[in-house]
Amino acid sequence: MFLEKGFGATTLDQILERSEASVGSFYHHFQSKVDVAAALYLETLEAYHAAFLDELHRHPDARAGIEGAVRHHLRWTGRNPELATYLTHCREPEVAEASEARAQEFNRTFLEQTGAWLVAQVKAGKVRKLSPSIYHALWMGPSDEFTRLWLLGPRPRDVKQLAEAEDLLAKTAWENLKARGWRKH
Repeated sequence: MFLEKGFGATTLDQILERSEASVGSFYHHFQSKVDVAAALYLETLEAYHAAFLDELHRHPDARAGIEGAVRHHLRWTGRNPELATYLTHCREPEVAEASEARAQEFNRTFLEQTGAWLVAQVKAGKVRKLSPSIYHALWMGPSDEFTRLWLLGPRPRDVKQLAEAEDLLAKTAWENLKARGWRKH
């Protein structure tokens, strides 16, 4: 509903009607629609991070992990366009404030785990040593921007565009991060 109507235009009565929850049940779990929006954001962020890390850790090989993470991001966005839109575009100031501390905690844990995987790849001589923000810009930046624009594009969304971008964006991420002179034999 927050995507359909906008956060400000969505009323508590509409949330109760759509969810078929009673007023008492709602207030047992939440204090306001801000709490609902923050909980949705945090739940989605945590699930996305967990799935990303699962994909990354399935691949001890640097190239497979880097490319697999990009492919995962594109596929997750294609399977979950509403949630992806919510994560990337629906950050009302009061919702951001209500979720900020936990989101920072989730992001810190996510970056630590991703960083540990990258450090192991650097030590193995397979990935260049870079700063964390440069890793993100070179690894996920292009696919983040592509999916952001895809989500903003015309409806219905063409999922084939994500599939068409997979190989190029995954291979580009690998080329950006691989150690100079390293070749997979």
